[in-house]
Amino acid sequence: MPRSNARPQPHPLAAYADQIDPVTTYALRDVAALLGLSLSNVSGMALHGWLPGSRLRPHRRGGRTYTWTGKQLLRIAARPIRVEYDHDRYGPATLYRVGCRCPVCMRAHTAESRERKRALSEEAFPAETRAEVITLVAAGTPIADAAAEAGVSLAKVYGRATWDLAFGDQLDEAAWSLCVLGENAPGCGSPAGYRGKPKGRATRPACRGTGCREWRRAQAQAERSAAEE
Repeated sequence: MPRSNARPQPHPLAAYADQIDPVTTYALRDVAALLGLSLSNVSGMALHGWLPGSRLRPHRRGGRTYTWTGKQLLRIAARPIRVEYDHDRYGPATLYRVGCRCPVCMRAHTAESRERKRALSEEAFPAETRAEVITLVAAGTPIADAAAEAGVSLAKVYGRATWDLAFGDQLDEAAWSLCVLGENAPGCGSPAGYRGKPKGRATRPACRGTGCREWRRAQAQAERSAAEE
């Protein structure tokens, strides 16, 4: 892949300068954690001059590791660097952070961001809590109430269901229990079913069962498509 000449760019550490303690000694792993990069990417930065002034110290597991003082890292962070987007030398995640927006680096950044968000989602909404939500909904508890009882936000429940197909299917299956009219009724999955009938003699609550939620999802998608035209 050809290299592209670039103007001086802020150093990747510049955005993290407020997190650097000048009196702390930073090993390679610490710098990688600070930047959110892999050890191999940060090692490449050190080898090719993006992190000058390091010392090689013995590692407790054998071999040697790079170290920097916090003061050194702050000085490095303040210096702009002239970046040559050399894809043979640096990883795409590293190059994205210093300004490369080629398709390869964009895809790497997207994948990295997605994995990071999903890891955070797993921590905030673990399997045990997901199972609790499904059990509650299957027993007839509205999804919002089930989420509150399980100690998780409704946004996390629906957000997880959009990308975790297995969880989304489980939620849809459980939510048939919430159907007001009954899943075989003619009004199931219709505007009337979703909106309910709050007035009149035979009032009926709004339905948030799977059939009516599927209607609403399709309606929202159609509305978005129409707005984009």
